[in-house]
Amino acid sequence: MANLLIDDHAVTVSLSALEKAEALHGDVRVPRAAVVGARAVPDGMAEVHGLRMPGTGFPGVIMVGTWRDNDGVTFAVCHGRRPAVVIDLADQPYDRLVVTVDNPEEAVASLP
Repeated sequence: MANLLIDDHAVTVSLSALEKAEALHGDVRVPRAAVVGARAVPDGMAEVHGLRMPGTGFPGVIMVGTWRDNDGVTFAVCHGRRPAVVIDLADQPYDRLVVTVDNPEEAVASLP
């Protein structure tokens, strides 16, 4: 499972080697100043919409990679229908990050 690392300067989605292969992408790091909102959700997969480009997806099982739709571009790392944090971004290649984590409320509390 990916790790969500939050410090004073950046938010990093640190992927395992398998997740990097599934996403066809490396770790995602964005400046903390780019975060415009964050919320905890009970099912991360329900937040990811559009076409997978590139990435890996099996309904209800895994969504890892980039999804594009009319609302923007989402980078997702979701394993099962588990709780997740949704991070809205400004002026970045991704409009949102959606990551399943063990304690999404704790992640949200550490963001603006």
